[in-house]
Parts: sequence; C-alpha cells; structure tokens
Amino acid sequence: MNPSLTRTNVWTVAVRNYWWGSSLIGLYFAGAFWLWGASKGALFSSGLFLLISLVGLAVQYRVNWKQRWPRVVLIVGHLLIGQVILVWQKAHLALTDYTASGNPAMRDLLIYLTSQIAVGAMGIFGGVWGALVGLSMHYAFIFNVHEEYSLKWIFPGIMAIAGCIVSMAFWRLDQAYEKLEALANQDHLTGLLNRHRLVIEYERLQALAKEMGQPLLLMAWDLDGLKQINDQQGHAAGDDHIRNFASALQANVRKSSDSRYGDAAFRVGGDEFISMHLQAHDGVKLLERVHESCPSVSAGWVQCHALTLDQALTRADKALYASKDCRKQTLSLAASSAGSGS
Repeated sequence: MNPSLTRTNVWTVAVRNYWWGSSLIGLYFAGAFWLWGASKGALFSSGLFLLISLVGLAVQYRVNWKQRWPRVVLIVGHLLIGQVILVWQKAHLALTDYTASGNPAMRDLLIYLTSQIAVGAMGIFGGVWGALVGLSMHYAFIFNVHEEYSLKWIFPGIMAIAGCIVSMAFWRLDQAYEKLEALANQDHLTGLLNRHRLVIEYERLQALAKEMGQPLLLMAWDLDGLKQINDQQGHAAGDDHIRNFASALQANVRKSSDSRYGDAAFRVGGDEFISMHLQAHDGVKLLERVHESCPSVSAGWVQCHALTLDQALTRADKALYASKDCRKQTLSLAASSAGSGS
C-alpha cells in the first residue's frame, strides 16, 4: 500500500551513468577513428558499439524497471558485445588503424586496457557471475596466453575483484538507505507511513487528483477506549490494539499495481490515524468495512479540493469529534434502553 519512495537508489544511478559513459566512449572511438582516417571496418565496429550504447541509454530512460536483473542482463550483454568487437578488431583491422607506425604492441595494449574496463564493469553490474564471464572472454579471446608471466596476467583478476567489491558496496549502500528511509517515513509500531510522510503524500495526491479531475478524500481515525485498555490491561495490549486497527485499515484501502494511484494510510499520533483515498466521495463504505474487524474506532472525513493540509486536518478532526459524540450518545441510549428493559 505504501507509495514507493522517490529516492533513486545508488545502483540505478550507476546504471544510468554506465549508459552515458559507454555512449561517450563509443563516441570517442568512433570520432577518433574517423579523424584518424581509419578503415571502414574500424568505423563500422566502433559505430556499432556507439549505436547499441545509445539504444541502451534510451531504454534506461523510457522503461520503468521493476526488477534489477533485466538491467544486469542488458549491461552484461552490451559489454560482451563490446569484447566481441575488440576480438574482431584485433583479428581484422590493419595496424595502421591504430598507429601511424603500425606497431602491434600499441594496438594490443589499447585492446587489452579496453578489455580490462569491460571486465571491471561486468564485476560492478553483474557481480561475481558477471566478473567470471568477463574474465573468461578476456583470457579466451583477447589475452595472449603465450605471453611471459607479468602484471598483465593478474591485472584482469584485480579488475574483476575490484568490480565485485564496488558491486557489493552499491548493494550495501542501497540497503542502508532503505533502512534509513523506513525509519524516516514509517511508523515503527504499525508499518504505516508517519506524519513526516503525510506532508509529502498530501501534496502529491492532491496534485494527482487535480490532474485526473477526481476527488481526494482525507479521513481522520481515532481509536475509542485506548486509554482504558492501557490502564486496565497494560501498554502491550494497547499496542496490540493499535496494530490490529492498522492491519484492518491496510486491508481495506485500495491497492493499485501502480503505486502512483494507490491510497495511503498514516499513523500521526498515539491513537490517531489519517488515510487518503483517490476517487472517493465519502468514507461511509470504508468505515463500515473497517468496523467489521475493528468496531471500536471513529472516523471523520473531508474532501481536500483547494484545501491546505492544515485546513483538511482541522475539518476532518471536527467531523471526527462529531462522529465520536454521536457514537457516545448512541451507546448511552442503548445502555439506557437495556437498563429500562431489565
């Protein structure tokens, strides 16, 4: 039920930067080959990498990713294509496409270093499996295994390990941020959103209601008899009562596959709750549903059109207390009738 938080996580930012970076690298190589007057094969292969990078960049901005693995597959696949292009260039391009002197050592070094970037990036975005794929591709097709032992033998492993470390750091940072966001935006007892989040969600839902031309209902809820439960049964029983109501409220607010349109519920005080509902004209039916599982609760509501949050809360509170007075009078009359009957 809770609307998704607006912060873009660290890993998503890294993915976006990857596509921008790979596009710039592709542009650099394509432009350098063109200015160098390289062969058509060099221009075509570097242009192909640039084109795929631009497509990936466009997809990143246009597709609303729900899971991480499609982006991992896309990036690792892109990097594998990049390494295939390096293998093809090493086998088919003339040495003069790289250096004026035609020195093969300079070409091999350039391809080697570019492959190392790909291995490190596979570790960052694909984790251990991505790093292993990148290392396999590098040692099988790019690195000269007959070369004498040197730093060039172990440097790919260093890059892979560094990539995996960065990948783990992204993961841990996102977990830490999620925990901090939960502490900042959620009530620890009920799991509902808290008063801090109410301000943000009110503005968002009010703007959305205006955009859709639909009503937005704000309901104020208050648990009846919580103080009596705390005094007679203890605060643990009171906490259970609060959690039971929060569960009833969560079970009876509408949930949407798109969190942008979902209802929202908040705990704003000890026994005080707020809920907001798009496309709802009044709270009668919702109150009836909640009363089925939690009868000891009162509610008042107000339409939020053109109201500030403070105005909406004030009017909803007035309606709530009017409802509580009405319930007290009804219970008192019922008790009087029962006493007269006996």
